[in-house]
Amino acid sequence: MKPSLARFSIALFAALEITLILTMLSVYWVSSPIRHPASAQAEGLVIAQQIEGLALDIHQTAKLIARQPQTIACLKSGAEDLCRNQNIYALNQGAQIFLVPKSGVNGQTGNASGLSEAYTRFIAGPAGLPTAAGMSLTVSEPVMDGTNLLGSVLFTQDVPRLQDLFDTLPLPGGYLELRQYAHQDTYTVLRRRGDESLKVGPAAREITLAGTPWKLALWKADPQPVTELLTYFTVWLVLSVLLTAMVWLVYLRLRAWISEDLNTIVSLMSDIRRQRMRSTYQVNLTEFEKPLAMLVRLAQLTVGKQKEVESQASLDHLSQVNNRRSFEIRQSELLKTLQQGQVHSLLIIDIDNFKYVNDTYGHDAGDQLIVQFGQALKLHLRASDFVSRLGGDEFCVIFPNTPLPRAIELAERLRGNLPAVLELTPGVLHRLNWSGGLSEYSSKDTAENQALIRADSALLEAKRGGRNMTRVKMAP
Repeated sequence: MKPSLARFSIALFAALEITLILTMLSVYWVSSPIRHPASAQAEGLVIAQQIEGLALDIHQTAKLIARQPQTIACLKSGAEDLCRNQNIYALNQGAQIFLVPKSGVNGQTGNASGLSEAYTRFIAGPAGLPTAAGMSLTVSEPVMDGTNLLGSVLFTQDVPRLQDLFDTLPLPGGYLELRQYAHQDTYTVLRRRGDESLKVGPAAREITLAGTPWKLALWKADPQPVTELLTYFTVWLVLSVLLTAMVWLVYLRLRAWISEDLNTIVSLMSDIRRQRMRSTYQVNLTEFEKPLAMLVRLAQLTVGKQKEVESQASLDHLSQVNNRRSFEIRQSELLKTLQQGQVHSLLIIDIDNFKYVNDTYGHDAGDQLIVQFGQALKLHLRASDFVSRLGGDEFCVIFPNTPLPRAIELAERLRGNLPAVLELTPGVLHRLNWSGGLSEYSSKDTAENQALIRADSALLEAKRGGRNMTRVKMAP
């Protein structure tokens, strides 16, 4: 099966359609919560691990502060100046650090007016459990001197990275809340992530975050395979229609361009046959420009050769005027116009004493007489007149669109304008005389050469009458 533009377009459409289907399937597989029902839960666990990691870092810092010798010395002595000038404050800039003595740890009630707000929160709740305010986390760590409890370190640290987690981590097909509980059923939502419209009924899962007073509540999208598949099918259908229209338009445009370019090439071939060339040949596609340019160059050479050959074939090789065949073609063309009322005349000419020139001076001189006489005829006739050599020393002139009286005037003017003497060869001069027979084409003629026969009869009368004259034979 031969390739074609239509088959190529179909193959291109099929390849693009397969690519589109595979792309849609890949997107569906990667992004659809139906294909990955655990994706929302997995992302929630990732956020939970990140938050627990932040809390662990804060706990580790509190432990390091609790084990510092300066911290132990501060709680042992109770000296206010010693506690206020601890290096731990400089090492943990941006954090709030309180050293709480043993009496403050053991006393769940008492005078708390001298303590900070963070310390107040600490002694109001269960000892040792962390509390939080906003996006900061507060933890406590016991300070031990051997086996003796000296007090606690109260360490409060902001955790701005929580906002980054909620802003950057994806949560496909789910909704997530970071909650801080005051009581079992009372909580504050600190951060949200995902599609809140999924929050219907109780949370699908609640994750307690170790080392924090927070919990993560997670809702997952209910799988809706029919709706999901219908959406993807609709998108695929729309894209397929657009793809079909695009390929069809490209096919039509390419077919039109190729058809126009091929027609240009056909026109070039037709012009070669008719031996005529246009100034330019335009094509639409760049791929056709170089081949067409080469064809145009070949065509110009071919037409030039053909015209040269035809020109040589239509000319008499010696006199370089039209030959007998050209005369017959021209006469046939003019005869077709007689029925339209046009009038044409013709003149037959014989060179007087031509045989004498050949016999006396040789054939070279005779040939020169033919050549120079032909040149003289072309020089002194009108541009519209048709001159030909019928053979030997016999010439014929057709006067197109010329009635016989006007042709008689033209013949006499020609006789008066032709040179009186010709130099045939160096030193050989010949007096130029010629006899003529003139007649007119008639629509009543039954044969093409009847006018020629009448003109030839008139020529014989001129020769019999003494030569160097023109005789006329009227049409019947």
